[in-house]
Amino acid sequence: MAGVANAAGDTLQQLETSLQQARRGMLDLEEKVRAATGGGAQAGLESVAVYLTVDQDLSFRLEQAVVKLDGETVSETTFRSPQRKALRQGGAARVYSGTLLQGRHRLELIVAGAASDGGRAEYRRQWRLGQSPGRHSMVQLHLGNATFSQAPAIDMRVVD
Repeated sequence: MAGVANAAGDTLQQLETSLQQARRGMLDLEEKVRAATGGGAQAGLESVAVYLTVDQDLSFRLEQAVVKLDGETVSETTFRSPQRKALRQGGAARVYSGTLLQGRHRLELIVAGAASDGGRAEYRRQWRLGQSPGRHSMVQLHLGNATFSQAPAIDMRVVD
């Protein structure tokens, strides 16, 4: 039985490594496109980066975050113990980086993990995000403990 668990763990690690390589490749390609178009001056496109932060004493154990833009999944991030520890120590995880057309967009975050009672839980929150000409947005999505609920409070802050 341990052999099956080890094989599954190795396969998962290989998939995660491949995913990280694909992400790096996409970021490299995005940089090349940005350089070829004069530093991102492509008409109608503005850059956006989405970061996730958590409270140090968050009772929810974050395992996965899914980012959707206008209903389409643009990012799925899995958090293991070292990443969760870094987040609790004040770190930020970049969960999406890309470009958006100017105008209004719907941003959605879905987080999954273990609730304070140990059971499996999934929470979601949506916001409206406006992209205007010349705007390079950094969006912070923050998970904190809610006052009257077991569900984490999920807040958004845009930094231009």
